[in-house]
Amino acid sequence: MARQRLTVNTRDCRTSFDSIFQNLMEPMLICDSDLRVTEVNRAFSELFNDQAVGKKCHEVFQGPGAEHVRSRLEEVIRTKESRSFDLSALLPNGKMGHFEFMASPLWNSEQTITGIIGQVHDISKRKSLEKELHVSEERYRKIVETAREGIYIVDNTGNIRFANRRLASMLGGSVEEIIGRSVFDFMDESARALALSKFERRRQGLSDTYELTMTRTDGRRINCLVSAAPMMRDGIFEGVLGVLTNVTCLKEIEAALRSAKTFSEKIINSITDRIVVVEPLTYRIVQVNESFLIKTGAGSSSELTDRTCHEVLFGSQTPCHEEGIFCPVRKTFETGKPFLCDTVHPDLGERERIIQIATYPILNERDEVELVIRTERDITEKKMLEQALALRSEELVRTQGRLEELFDLSREVGMKSTLPELVQFLVEFTTKLLPGAEPALFLLNAARDQLLQLDGCAPHVVERLSHFLQKIELCGLTSDFVHQLEKFKTKKVVTADNAQAFPLLKILTEADLTWFAIPLFVRWQCIGLLFLGWKTFNKYPAGDLRFLEALYEQASGHLRNLVVHEAEVSQLKSQVAERTSYGDMIGQSKAMQEIYELIDLVAGSDATVLITGENGTGKEVVAHSIHRQSHRRKGPFIVANCSAYSPTLLESEIFGHEKGAFTGATHQKKGRIERAHGGTLFLDEIGEIAPSVQIFLLRFLQDHCFERVGGEKVIAADVRVLAATNRNLQQAVEAGKFRDDLYYRLNVIAVHLPSLRERKEDIPLLAQHFLGKYNLKERKNIKSFSIGAMQAMMNYSWPGNVRQLENAISYAVVLTQGDLIRRKHLPRFLWEIAGGRSVTSLSENERFMVLNALRKSNWNKHDAARRLNISRSTLYSKMRRYGLEDAAKCAD
Repeated sequence: MARQRLTVNTRDCRTSFDSIFQNLMEPMLICDSDLRVTEVNRAFSELFNDQAVGKKCHEVFQGPGAEHVRSRLEEVIRTKESRSFDLSALLPNGKMGHFEFMASPLWNSEQTITGIIGQVHDISKRKSLEKELHVSEERYRKIVETAREGIYIVDNTGNIRFANRRLASMLGGSVEEIIGRSVFDFMDESARALALSKFERRRQGLSDTYELTMTRTDGRRINCLVSAAPMMRDGIFEGVLGVLTNVTCLKEIEAALRSAKTFSEKIINSITDRIVVVEPLTYRIVQVNESFLIKTGAGSSSELTDRTCHEVLFGSQTPCHEEGIFCPVRKTFETGKPFLCDTVHPDLGERERIIQIATYPILNERDEVELVIRTERDITEKKMLEQALALRSEELVRTQGRLEELFDLSREVGMKSTLPELVQFLVEFTTKLLPGAEPALFLLNAARDQLLQLDGCAPHVVERLSHFLQKIELCGLTSDFVHQLEKFKTKKVVTADNAQAFPLLKILTEADLTWFAIPLFVRWQCIGLLFLGWKTFNKYPAGDLRFLEALYEQASGHLRNLVVHEAEVSQLKSQVAERTSYGDMIGQSKAMQEIYELIDLVAGSDATVLITGENGTGKEVVAHSIHRQSHRRKGPFIVANCSAYSPTLLESEIFGHEKGAFTGATHQKKGRIERAHGGTLFLDEIGEIAPSVQIFLLRFLQDHCFERVGGEKVIAADVRVLAATNRNLQQAVEAGKFRDDLYYRLNVIAVHLPSLRERKEDIPLLAQHFLGKYNLKERKNIKSFSIGAMQAMMNYSWPGNVRQLENAISYAVVLTQGDLIRRKHLPRFLWEIAGGRSVTSLSENERFMVLNALRKSNWNKHDAARRLNISRSTLYSKMRRYGLEDAAKCAD
């Protein structure tokens, strides 16, 4: 290598040197022979330390490489040869940087070494990229984030979908602030017009590298070189992958060097990029650096000076543009702007390498291009990384889209509440994803011993399934098919190549040119099979098939749950449909079936139950049934009628009292709560409880502790409380007659018993039940009821409900002498009504009920309203409607 020695003698040269030295993008320093820093450029100060001048060279760098710097620089002084070595140093921002330190000796006119000039080339990106290339997606992202260039991805509308921190820093914001914004927001009108035209080229699948002025968020402008490539999938434009290089500093250097004719050899030679300065009119080489000399094999720059660049580079005597070869030097000369391009150089004895060529104009005082600087940089590894990153990004975007689609489909699958809905959704999606496919979804029933017919699905959904089921049934192989499916253990997709895994599938594939089957598993248990066949050959992307497998894997659990659920519902419905009684309750109406089901649900809990309904509807019977079905059935069932005692006595009855607690308390008494320990306490007519007792009862319901009347000992009781009332407690709460907090404590679960007039279809069943009961009691053998007697009972409103009906049957059994109860044997209130005119409409029935209630209450409107369970205003309205006001006046 020829050693270039430079002696600086003039002020103009020193000024030019300082300008160039300070404006170089690469960090540089100059130290004396004692390795003490005498000068650094701005790039070095910004990167390492503003206070570097005056310090020992190795003291400037913090970290494990400091001593290494000293030893290598001493070696440069000792050997008088340039040295290049790697350096790891701790930066002022706390980060560890990786650099290539290139040190060259400085000579004075007496050929004595006066110091060292050092260039620090940041190789952190290269180190990081080499390390991160073979790791996961997260490390891929780190490569992008540590890049010196801004890297971004925009969608097909220009909105930024990905940006690294370098890009965000270049644009003056954070990554979160620029993601989602249009890339055109960071341009003025002229730059936006250029960018839009380039964007249209991306849509055509073309790549470009061009210069663009970007506007930061703080309003400052930066000059950038944009390298943009389209992102296409299946020929469809999806966005742009771009690399943004901030060349503002280079622009500043160009402005500083406008008046300069040549570069300082020492500065140029310290730059690793291959540099050649060309006179654009004649293509004569003005100056080169040592890197360029090494590439061409020349011994010194004098061998190349005054030769043309096309002769030195390509061995041609004709300028490149005259031979039809693109010339970046001419491009910069014609436009007066920098130019950046990539090319392949296979002609210098090297294997093909991708070279990045950049040309920069040097303008004179008239702003004319006087010289063109041509630089070369080997970016083969960088391009390979960019291509790998682009492919990986495209793959990640595609994978993310698939995952989002699978998530949406899984959520939609989970929203299907019935098996037919879910099956139809899956089959229709399958045919949409794989056009031409004819799917058949085989599902085992809840017991996994039969195949489901899926009768509730639309015909087009189960058409092929029905055909297959008929086929295997005609062959007598249904049980074999179920057995193979039940015992199937391989989760692998079944195809013609491995059909031996499920031999009976061959019967189904006779009419299909191609086919495959996806087994459906819940844990390790096969619950069904998706068969897909094609009568014409179709080849689908492997990604679609894997996506279909993933979807059915997600849906298998929900399919199985719906199969089991619908089987349980069907079984429960059949059980409910057969119920004509539940314990001591009689009835098979819909209302009573709902009561039976509700009792089954609440019996296993210890929650408080409020039973409401008119007198005689069987509230205590329901309470007994809940107790008998609960885990407390072996414990006591204690009843307390709250309307049968005064407030003082009621408190004693419920909570008990101590001896001497009040007059007449001659001994200690256990209350009904204490007696019900381990069992159930039934509080009948809870609506009649006094306010003072309500407070004590509320406390007990809260913590299941109480004190006897007159006692101080707190007693805990394990008691479940059931309450009943014929009053509307909500209205009592609104009227201030019943505590709202107690009401909410009691009304955890509500069971409302319908009146007998609301379930008249149960009257024949109840009548027959009571007939059998009183036949035994009176020792009679009455068979049934006459049509007239039954009609009379069906026409009556039964204000006393089941209790009144039972009393009527008891009366009739006593009077009947034969084997048939007739109308005349019934109580007078029944056969008198039946003997009169028959009720032919709902309004007539209501009029009779109102009139009957008024007569029974001796025309007392308040009592009549209570009997009818309506308000007095409603009663007055009905009296006016049916013309009963005059009758009331006559009664008065």
